[in-house]
Amino acid sequence: MTNKHPSLFSPFMLTEKIKLRNRIVMAPMTTWSANPDGTISEQELEFYKRRSQNVGLVITGCTYVTPSGIGFTHEFAAYDDRFINSLEKLAAAAQSGGAPAILQIFHAGNKAIPEIVPNNDVISASASSVKSGDFMKRVVQSREMTENEIQETIRAFGDVTKRAIKAGFDGIELHGAHGFLLQNFFSLYLTSVMTDGEEISKDVCASRWPYYRK
Repeated sequence: MTNKHPSLFSPFMLTEKIKLRNRIVMAPMTTWSANPDGTISEQELEFYKRRSQNVGLVITGCTYVTPSGIGFTHEFAAYDDRFINSLEKLAAAAQSGGAPAILQIFHAGNKAIPEIVPNNDVISASASSVKSGDFMKRVVQSREMTENEIQETIRAFGDVTKRAIKAGFDGIELHGAHGFLLQNFFSLYLTSVMTDGEEISKDVCASRWPYYRK
């Protein structure tokens, strides 16, 4: 049998210290199976153990960095030190097949679910009234974040990264797709939905851009 894609099964240096045994990656998938208190469930741990064998890298489903950032029901949390033990279990399960494990972190932004964020307070880069997406079939109104909230969220991403390292993960992945908070700040399309015109949307994006460089 000929191997048409030899590179797929060859080692790859992800960083100077992390070597992947092959180029096959378990992609991040949300499972809606965490415990009600935000900790990892045995069902979810088994999910990772069974799928982490023989791949080169495992990326977990996303975890939210602040209570206001939850985007799915039954999503595991990382916004507080009390979740470190839960994250340790997840890291061990994801690494059980011998591959490095990456923790995907995010804030749902205007795609958060009002009923499960504190005070039903959905926040975003700017005030918006848009469909929340495939998981929320109705319009959700968000409010513009204050300067303090932006700075607190930046710190929260850093704090969760520290927890990931302490828990034993090999790295983190920032989740900025699907209209989540990072994309709320960056996307002209999403910002133009939030404001009254294209020219304003460009100004808003330009004003928010420095936060990406911090």
